[in-house]
Amino acid sequence: MFKSLSYKFANLLVKNEVIENEDFEIYRYGFETLIYFIVNISVALFIGAIFNRLIHTIIFLSCYCTLRQFTGGYHARNYTECTLTFVVIYLITIFVANNIDIDKYKYLLIVFLIFSILIIYKLAPLEHRNKPLSSTEKKYYRKIAIKIVFITGSIFILSIIFNFFIKYFIYLLLSIIWISILLILGFYMKLDL
Repeated sequence: MFKSLSYKFANLLVKNEVIENEDFEIYRYGFETLIYFIVNISVALFIGAIFNRLIHTIIFLSCYCTLRQFTGGYHARNYTECTLTFVVIYLITIFVANNIDIDKYKYLLIVFLIFSILIIYKLAPLEHRNKPLSSTEKKYYRKIAIKIVFITGSIFILSIIFNFFIKYFIYLLLSIIWISILLILGFYMKLDL
């Protein structure tokens, strides 16, 4: 579905002479990625709406998607597997966020944050075999990932200290934890190659 739509969009651009024929594959891949991204975001927002967690979902997605772009990590073999993995991740996120006693476990949550930050610091960016990064890109991605984690981690810690919007900002912590898990999985799967 994603590929056929992307072919149609790219063909339309070539046919209308908006792009050159030699740029077809670049635009086709770009459309495929964009369509897939829109579908995943829509699925997450739909799940968030079902569970009455729309703002929480937006907070999660803003951190998760931005950070994932610069860290890399585990990648599914196809779009269906990727979407299912993401749905499971987000359903677990909602379940954990709804059922954890944040006041009781706030120090443990900070420990999880610190471990996750250390994992991201140590492993990011983890390049994909189909998208190798130059050393300059690696340094840039790492720098951006560290800034994002520092900002979002600080927001989470401040929300715990001052007890504000913690039910929302727990989603920042959970997105950072998921990113670190995906980095670990990606790292060990790379070793098996």
